[in-house]
Amino acid sequence: MIRSTEPFRLELSRDLTKHLKRGNPWVFKDALREAPKKDPGSVAHLYSPRGEFVGTGFYCPSTNLSFRMVSLDHKRITAEEILGRAQAALVRKRHLHRPGQNSFRLFNGEGDGLPGLVCDVYAQVAVLKLDGEAASKFWDPRALAEWLMGTDLELKSVYLKRRNNEEEKGELLVDGGIDLTTLRFHENGATFETHLIDAAKTGFFLDQRDNRELVGRMSRGKTLLNLFGYTGGFSVFAGIGGATQVTTVDIAPAAIAAAQKNWDLNGLRPAGHEGITADAFAWLKTEKRQWDFVITDPPSFAPNAKAVEAAKKAYVDIFADSIRLVAPGGLFAASSCSGHVSFDLFLELCQEAISRARRRGRVVVARGQPEDHPWPLALEEMRYLKFVLLELA
Repeated sequence: MIRSTEPFRLELSRDLTKHLKRGNPWVFKDALREAPKKDPGSVAHLYSPRGEFVGTGFYCPSTNLSFRMVSLDHKRITAEEILGRAQAALVRKRHLHRPGQNSFRLFNGEGDGLPGLVCDVYAQVAVLKLDGEAASKFWDPRALAEWLMGTDLELKSVYLKRRNNEEEKGELLVDGGIDLTTLRFHENGATFETHLIDAAKTGFFLDQRDNRELVGRMSRGKTLLNLFGYTGGFSVFAGIGGATQVTTVDIAPAAIAAAQKNWDLNGLRPAGHEGITADAFAWLKTEKRQWDFVITDPPSFAPNAKAVEAAKKAYVDIFADSIRLVAPGGLFAASSCSGHVSFDLFLELCQEAISRARRRGRVVVARGQPEDHPWPLALEEMRYLKFVLLELA
């Protein structure tokens, strides 16, 4: 499951031993004594400035995140140890694969002790995604695919997904004859279809699963607006939950077409869904209607720490504009997928947006990512998803 190389010595310029032993597996370039010219994904033994062995991981020479810890306990990373972690993740999450629910995250990188490795399951297809060049060289996708095919998940295909802007978007490691452009799967009883090759992330935003179900429970008898709605996940659950009218707004025509397709797949009343292809930022400035329930789940405004200051203004602006369209006594759901924006900061931004819109809010629910997206307690950056449901006066 890994491509093992002869370990080389890597030294810290400052003592991060306590930091690393508490469970934060990341070392950035400025904490290293030097940056050796080694291949991405090379195995390294990490030593403290005093020459004490700290742990073993893989090296990322071309990125600011230069070292990912894999093991603290011994100097060699064994296939048996990695296999044990993979099997443990399967045991923890196997209950998420059941009738009416066959989509979930099997591996969530560092959260499952498998740095840089993501595996999502959609019905009979597993999708692998490797975070960066070093992870791509450290992990052995074909060995991972072989292991996946031997599990009790009854998989037929395994697909290695790369970035959508790459010339080759992915590679079919195991071809079970399933059409990846019209792949259907189930989530909490709802049916969705994804063009897995072209879709964002691994094919769907699985991390919002619990929040979509919540929206469904809260939507009966309400009109609902889903901004940055992508392929209509929140919209479909609102319709299933009994919303009287649902509007989905997204800038991509293909996303709006997919949202309507997903709506139809679930046997919902065709006239109950309105799809609008528009730039939500501009559309909000001119729209005059109001809805009982508005959901705003924009793309990440803070892909790195340097972008946080600009992101703060962007979140307040878009949330304040969204709140203007919430009817008195209505619900507003705000979400962020940026790990560089803390939960406390996100709540402050929601409060500022509500104040700017001259409204008052009551928190109904504040939550993050679901159980299949765990993170190390010491690695707050992986606690990336924020979802806050507010009742507005």
